[in-house]
Amino acid sequence: MLSINQLYGMNIHYRYYDLEYFFKSCSQNKIENVEIWLCPQHFYINAFFSEKSEKIKKLMEKYKISVKCLCPEQNNPKPNNIAAREENLIQYTYQYFKKVIDLANAINSDLVLITPGWNYYDEDPSKARKRSISMIKKLSDYAQERNITLVLESIWNKSSLVGDTIEKIQQIKGGVNRPNLKLALDLGAINSAQESIEEWFQVFGADIAHCHFVDGNPTGHLPWGEGELSMENTLKAFSNHNYSGGFSMEYLYQESFKNPEIWDLKTKVQFQKCIKIIEGDLND
Repeated sequence: MLSINQLYGMNIHYRYYDLEYFFKSCSQNKIENVEIWLCPQHFYINAFFSEKSEKIKKLMEKYKISVKCLCPEQNNPKPNNIAAREENLIQYTYQYFKKVIDLANAINSDLVLITPGWNYYDEDPSKARKRSISMIKKLSDYAQERNITLVLESIWNKSSLVGDTIEKIQQIKGGVNRPNLKLALDLGAINSAQESIEEWFQVFGADIAHCHFVDGNPTGHLPWGEGELSMENTLKAFSNHNYSGGFSMEYLYQESFKNPEIWDLKTKVQFQKCIKIIEGDLND
C-alpha cells in the first residue's frame, strides 16, 4: 500500500534558491524525505573537492528531513560521463562518483542515482555501453563496501543511445551483475521510449527501487497537472506491484523554478487524493 511518505521532495526546481530554502520549504509542506540533486550552487562536489557533509547533516537535523537519494550531475556537457571514452575523463568520472558515494554514506542516504552515460556520435553506441558496464561494475563494488545501492535509470534517445530502452538497460544490468545495482524508473524517459510501467515491472520486478515522478505530454519533466498523464493510473501501476520506493518530484518546467514549494504542495495534495482512491479500491 502506498504512503504519502513515499513522495520525495527534490531540489532540481529550487535552483534559483539556496539549499536551506529547499529544506525549509519541504518542512513547511510536511515532506519528510528528499532526493538531493548535486548542483554546485547547492552542494559543490567534483572529482577533486567536496564540501563537508556536515552542511547537509545540519539541515537534515534542523528540519527533521531524511535524504533518501543523491542525484549526481552526469549529463552532457558535464564531465561526469559513466560511458566516458578518454582515459582522463574515465578517471575523473570514477573519482567523482566515488566522492558522491562517500557523501551518501556520510549522511546515511541509501541510494545514489546513476544514468548509463552518453555515447559519442562517431562510434557505435554498443562500444559506449561496454564502457558503461565496466564503470558501473567498479562503482557498484565501491558502493557495496559502504552499503550503498546504485539505482540506474534510462535516459531518452535525444541525450544518449547507451541505455534509452528496457532492452538496453537489461543488457547493462546483466553485464554488471551486482546485487546492489537496482533500477530507477524515470517516467519522462520511459514515455519517450513508448514503454509502460507494467513492462518495466515485468522485466525488473522488485529491482525497481526508485522513481522520478513527473507528468508529461507524454514525455517531459512537468509538474503533475501540467501534462496529460494520469497520476491515479500511474500510482495504481506501482501499487499493483507492491512498490515501496520513493517518488521524487524531478521538475524541469521553467514556471516551477519560481515559488517551487507551491508546485510541490499541489503535487502532494493530488498524491494524497490518489492514494486514498487506490486504498478504497483495494478495500472494495
